[in-house]
Amino acid sequence: MTGPLSIRFVSMHTSPIAIPGAGDAGGMNVVERHQAHALASLGHTVEMVTRRADPDVPDVVEVAPGVTLRHLPGGPPTPLAKSRIDDHLEEFSSHLRRLDAPDVVHSHHWMSGVAAIPCAREWGVPHVQSFHSVAALPDSPLGEGEPPESPRRVPGERFAAQESDLVIAVSHAEARTVIDRCGGDPSRIRIVSPGVDPQMFRPLLAGEEPWREEPYLLFAARLQPLKGADLALAAYALLDPPLRPRLVIAGDTSEDFADYRHELDRIVAEHDLADEVDFVGPKAPDELARMLRASRIVLVPSHSETYGLIALEASASSVPVIASAAGGLTEAVVHGCSGVLIPEREPSLWAAAMTRVLHDEGYARRLGRNGRTHALGFSWEEHADHLVGLYRRLAEAAADAVSATARRDILPALRSAPAVGLLHAHPDDESLATGSLIADLVDYGVRVHVLTATRGERGEVVAGPLSHLEGTEELHEHRMDELAAALAALGAQPPELLDYEDSGMQWITETVAGPADDLGERALTSAPVEEVAERVAEWVRAAGLTHLVTYDSTGGYGHPDHVHLHHVGALAAVLAGVPLVEVLPTRRGVRWRGEWTELPQTRERVVAALRAHATQVTVTDAEDPAGVVVTHSGGQRDLIPLAVGLRRSTGIGTGVRTSHP
Repeated sequence: MTGPLSIRFVSMHTSPIAIPGAGDAGGMNVVERHQAHALASLGHTVEMVTRRADPDVPDVVEVAPGVTLRHLPGGPPTPLAKSRIDDHLEEFSSHLRRLDAPDVVHSHHWMSGVAAIPCAREWGVPHVQSFHSVAALPDSPLGEGEPPESPRRVPGERFAAQESDLVIAVSHAEARTVIDRCGGDPSRIRIVSPGVDPQMFRPLLAGEEPWREEPYLLFAARLQPLKGADLALAAYALLDPPLRPRLVIAGDTSEDFADYRHELDRIVAEHDLADEVDFVGPKAPDELARMLRASRIVLVPSHSETYGLIALEASASSVPVIASAAGGLTEAVVHGCSGVLIPEREPSLWAAAMTRVLHDEGYARRLGRNGRTHALGFSWEEHADHLVGLYRRLAEAAADAVSATARRDILPALRSAPAVGLLHAHPDDESLATGSLIADLVDYGVRVHVLTATRGERGEVVAGPLSHLEGTEELHEHRMDELAAALAALGAQPPELLDYEDSGMQWITETVAGPADDLGERALTSAPVEEVAERVAEWVRAAGLTHLVTYDSTGGYGHPDHVHLHHVGALAAVLAGVPLVEVLPTRRGVRWRGEWTELPQTRERVVAALRAHATQVTVTDAEDPAGVVVTHSGGQRDLIPLAVGLRRSTGIGTGVRTSHP
């Protein structure tokens, strides 16, 4: 099976398109919706199935191209408390099994799994389970999970975990819970981290009108004890009254927790906070994004979370996060880097953390900047791609099969194009990452343009006759001369420059890189994606380019300038109306899934191009059949393969979906 997949999402207790924070809608709805859009953008069809809770909605609603929402009977067609919905499991399941068989069924939450597993068995298709939350065992504290809404929940979760072909967990914490509490088989559990839309959830731009002019702290979640709004209020009450911003609480109660709002109102009255706390109800994703980017701090005091998507969305908005050190939040928030994790539920500790962020502007900026860098490593496109690979394996297809619609014949399309543009961050990137591709396209008569964002002025200089250039203005011009010589060796057009400053690089965690601490205003990562993308789009139009090529979402090896340019390229391609093609990295000899082509005939020109970058790399004289061996300025040896791996981008994360052939 190598063609597009037919995927059925089952979400019995809540509609995937419900506004998060309303009723029982939350992070699960966000994940489902993004999964569905991302899978559809890869060429697959997704039918989301939910219980009818309104007699007037159509049986089938088109949500987006390739994504539909189907309403099935399951009890009275009205909103029901979550604790009453599972009374209607059999009715919902009986209507579900009447539908045509898809290629794979993916259930969300335990009720959906219980209803869908028998249907999947009848259809003879694999069943995938996502829990999104797991109930605490009897007599367990609230911090270990959600309370069971009904006596069916704990056995239902065990059934779904043990009878599914695969369980998708969003974090290591959730995977451990499924194994320990539900008896899940570790060999049938895979972790697929959620993504974040970096264009919707982004920092506040200079001159942009904020959601509110006055400063505020934000709590955004369903109003139920698990989410800990009571702790947020208790800690807020301890802040110095003349200096504390307002507290905005976005979310609503569900029928099962109607009394909890009264408890919150009691805390507000007890501390005389009525004039400082605003309950604003649930918000649609675009308005929530506006609220996030203008807030001073986002509070996530949950007792337990499988992941805590709101924390990642806040980080993407460059807003510091203060969260519980519980469950998946320890993976969504990097303590001391993108936010603060607090293991205790003592309000004074939370108030102290809030006070430091509010009063230490440098600390707050550092948390926000590192949070944005951390969040950019989470892509819905990669998430969906991972799911597709798992779905195909379950359907007994080749593990490395890819979507025919999204990735078919990429290199032949580039070879037949009149003009192709490559977008790179620093001089030498074009030769290290795409030297073979450039030389190959030139052989086919393609006019190849290369736009480089910076002069790579922060890069070290190889020890030797040019080492005196390090840290000098002369290095800036020398790097451009090297770039011109390298492009000439490859046969490309003369270099073109955006002329931002190199952001530098430092490892802020073991796996996540960020810009240097002394980041300047003209640094590439300081420039808003929208600003840079407009310039790149204009370059594409002016040069008559038909395709744009740049890094994948990892930036190859994580350099913040590379990651920034990936998002710039995705938006620029949409603005210019051309397809975006991503270059896949090679790590430790492992090739990422995509179309790979060996290009050994380009060796001589690639070697010449690499030798041109004499301040940055040294080419090893010994010929290696697998590629060209270079030594970087820091002494690291690297194999540059005479091959290229390509993947057609879907534009996910730009806010606009692409549909180029």
